[in-house]
Amino acid sequence: MVRRLLFFVICCALATASAQPLLPPGTLVNAADYTFDLSPGAIASIFGEKLSTGYEAAGSLPLPTSIGGTSVEATDGARTALLPLFMVSEGQINAQLPYGMGPELTIRIRSPHGESHPTAVSVAPRSPKLFTWDQSGAGTAVVTHSSDGAAAGRNRPVRAGEWITIWANGLGEVNPPVPAGEAPNDGSDGRPLHRLTGVVTVRINGQPAEVGYAGLAPNQAGLYQINAFTPYSDRAGDAAISVEVDGAATQPGLLIPVEANGFYWVLGAGKSPNGQTRTAVDGAGSAVLTMHDDRETWGEDGYRRWTAPQGLSNSHVATSGLALTLQHGSATVYDNNGIEDGSHGGYYVNSIPGSPDADAAGLTSWIAHSTNYRVVNASHFRLERTTTFDQVIAYFDGNGDDSLPFDPANAYNRYRVNIWSNGPGGVPANNTFAGDILSSDSAGGVFAHSPTSVSRIRGNTERDPVHRLVYTLPAPLTLAPGDYWFASDAALPEVGAAAASASSGSFRVVPSGVNRNR
Repeated sequence: MVRRLLFFVICCALATASAQPLLPPGTLVNAADYTFDLSPGAIASIFGEKLSTGYEAAGSLPLPTSIGGTSVEATDGARTALLPLFMVSEGQINAQLPYGMGPELTIRIRSPHGESHPTAVSVAPRSPKLFTWDQSGAGTAVVTHSSDGAAAGRNRPVRAGEWITIWANGLGEVNPPVPAGEAPNDGSDGRPLHRLTGVVTVRINGQPAEVGYAGLAPNQAGLYQINAFTPYSDRAGDAAISVEVDGAATQPGLLIPVEANGFYWVLGAGKSPNGQTRTAVDGAGSAVLTMHDDRETWGEDGYRRWTAPQGLSNSHVATSGLALTLQHGSATVYDNNGIEDGSHGGYYVNSIPGSPDADAAGLTSWIAHSTNYRVVNASHFRLERTTTFDQVIAYFDGNGDDSLPFDPANAYNRYRVNIWSNGPGGVPANNTFAGDILSSDSAGGVFAHSPTSVSRIRGNTERDPVHRLVYTLPAPLTLAPGDYWFASDAALPEVGAAAASASSGSFRVVPSGVNRNR
């Protein structure tokens, strides 16, 4: 905008000197960021005075080379071409530069006011620039969700593991070629898409993103689109975005709004089956233990050893472990929750408005990520008879953190299920995230998830949908009567060093000292 005003000030100062079109030096710029970086096929903005008798825009493709008596001529010494025009006005023209011309162009405008003096323009093979929402060329880049074309904004940020479309200018030559001003193909039979001939790199929050398509947008003269699959990131807020084509980079400092895939909150709402007496209350005999591998986030309690730092009150004597169902074929052989058969009653409901949700045992849940934040909650369960099962069903809170909802279908989620034998002192037999009885890391098997009909209903009437995580073993497993420990968690990818050090005004999802349960 500052550049536009400067152009108009210059033009107004010179207006009295001549009645012909005026092109002050440096008035032909890249339409995405108003710099002098231009390339073949780029959309350019031309600022001047007496460029036309009024505003008029092209109505269809192919673009006309003359609107209202105004035309723009480009020559590189050997060739001359009229530029296709998007719009003309007295002070501005938007036009598309030709392909196959340069590297030096001479531009001349003819309008009803006369003919301008020539102005020189340099053209590079690539001049990638991203469009921005405020049209300044800085700030938030124009990005849309590929699934439905909706704008990526604060009310619907970009998430890890989705396809997005990045809108750009000046990316250069494409194959098959298309004359400037004509409608690019749409990819249908006999109309192949016009793909970039160069190497395209997209980075979001410092991490490389997979590029599915980079080239001209179908039926949009001069407009480029890049379809990218967003990399995993634990960031929320704003993330840096950049594009390179054959080493030429977009303008620095561009951002997109992002939201991290939220927390996997395992439902800590088991009841007391099979004569189990352990509860989730702190101390010896607790039915739920925690172990982590991240001092910075979780502190010393539970660091690489099982402990019971839950901070729960005695009201949780009713909580006898994490919700767990074991099935063999269609038969349920262990159930401490009542979700599958509907016998849960009001266990997951605090129906008294204003009463503390923390006093309702069924509303308890614990964060469980075995990588990324590296914290797992193991739950005691007791089998009173020999039990054979081929499915393990865990339950998790569908919303987790209200501002960072957990998306079960996120492409980067890797789920885990583990069962440990009971070790000395009534804790899992080993201080690792992998169970010694069963670990999905090595056993194979298949995961699936689906919503249940149950919600955690708080005293303020908020609802957190409960989902099931089903792990189907490759073969049935038989356990003898006795005490065991169970855990399920979402194993998310580690964040690379580049993302961890990126400075984009964003922040970590889990601040130091966050509570492990709620």
